[in-house]
Amino acid sequence: MDAHLAQFNTATLRHPMDHPETASFVALLDTVNQAAEASPGFVWRHGIDSRNTDETAYANPLVLVNSSVWESPSHLRDYVYKGIHLDTFRRRADWFVESAQVMWWVPAGHTPTLQECMARLEFLHQFGPTPFAFRTATNQPQLLLRRHELHEPVVQQLLARLNDELRAATPDGGTNFFHVDADHVSDDNGAFYVAWLEGEPRACGAWRRIDGVSGRSGTAEVKRMWADPDVRGAKLGAAVLATLEADARHYGVSELRLETGEYLTAAVGLYRRFGFEACEPWGEYVDVPHSYTMSKPLLPR
Repeated sequence: MDAHLAQFNTATLRHPMDHPETASFVALLDTVNQAAEASPGFVWRHGIDSRNTDETAYANPLVLVNSSVWESPSHLRDYVYKGIHLDTFRRRADWFVESAQVMWWVPAGHTPTLQECMARLEFLHQFGPTPFAFRTATNQPQLLLRRHELHEPVVQQLLARLNDELRAATPDGGTNFFHVDADHVSDDNGAFYVAWLEGEPRACGAWRRIDGVSGRSGTAEVKRMWADPDVRGAKLGAAVLATLEADARHYGVSELRLETGEYLTAAVGLYRRFGFEACEPWGEYVDVPHSYTMSKPLLPR
């Protein structure tokens, strides 16, 4: 499975972009960007220009962002620590008060969204270095989150394992909800993701729109979350959930809901760590024994 290395960094300016103290940085932007695009191994960089104050990633307009994709860590390293970028990097304290960076692997041909980039950096801050978000690629196994169609054999294999685990864990009188249709996770209606760790499918999850069921526009549901027990120390469940949330945000979802079992304490703990709280059941989950429904508003970052 071909993979490229993505990076995202933020830097907080000491002064606004139009301030005289920032002028020397602004003067370098075009040259630095052109050097990146001409560098060996360069694949892509985002289109947000730091000089366009109408397009910002964070509420604080002094926080600038930069994201790019490279064929390998060595290609990114050569660009960062050689040539004009190295000169600019050495002068960063002249313009910025703080900065942060995250790296992760993406399938070749994938273009990261801004929501995805922000989610990776947030994940690094919350969980520390993991295969999903790290500061250096040398000490982490390769993890790829790929979107898949429901009919694909790898998806059906993972769902079968999830179903078996749920049946074994559900107490008497409890109900499992295994159903999800292909159109639930197609186009911009939702998505199904598989986490590939060192080339092996090890976790999965989906989101789907439920506006009609919830009675509220911009609502989606997290479905079919599973992580291989053998690799749960790699935070793959958290990685899948972060991916689903970022993807749903990208498509305009403003509230995520989910249903799990009250007896699945590890899952409930993960959802709470992500900001989900108990909510009233809806649709098919009303009056179901041992069912536990949760919700999270997706507020602007």
